[in-house]
Amino acid sequence: MPVLEGRQEDIEKICAKYPPENRRSALLPVLWMVQEKEGWVSQDSMREVADVVGVTAAEVYEVVSFYTMFQQKPTGRHHIAFCQTLSCAVCGAYEAIAYICEKYNVPKHGPSEDGRFSIEAVECIGACTEAPAMLVGETLHGNLTPERIDEILSNCE
Repeated sequence: MPVLEGRQEDIEKICAKYPPENRRSALLPVLWMVQEKEGWVSQDSMREVADVVGVTAAEVYEVVSFYTMFQQKPTGRHHIAFCQTLSCAVCGAYEAIAYICEKYNVPKHGPSEDGRFSIEAVECIGACTEAPAMLVGETLHGNLTPERIDEILSNCE
C-alpha cells in the first residue's frame, strides 16, 4: 500500500503554501510526513514522494541522503542520534554510545532485537555547551553520564 495513501488533503495543504510552479518546495515536509508514519523513508516511498511533488526519484534521494534527520533503513521505536563532533567526542560521546550499545543491546547499525532502540552517530546537533549530547526522537538531552542515560532511556517504552 502506498505510504501517502489517504493523505492527499494534507499534502495539498502543504503544497498550497508555495507557488504552484514551486510544488517541489513541499519536498521536505512531505518526506517528514512519510518518516513520521513509517519511521524511515524507503526507496518506494522516495519514488512516491517524487511523483507527488513533481521531481525525480534521484532528486528525492539526494535530499534524503543529505539530511541526517531522514532514515534510509528501519529504526527502533526510539531512535537515538548521538553527536560525534569535536565537543561531544572530547566530552565522552563515544563512551556513551558504547555504553548504550552494550547495556541496551543496540547494534551500531540497525534496531535492537526488541525494536525498542536504534542508534547512529551524527554531525553537530547544536548542543556543544551540553556535550556530550544526543537526540532521542526530537528531544535533545545533554550533559550525559551513564546514570543520566539510564534515566532518559527508562522513560522510553
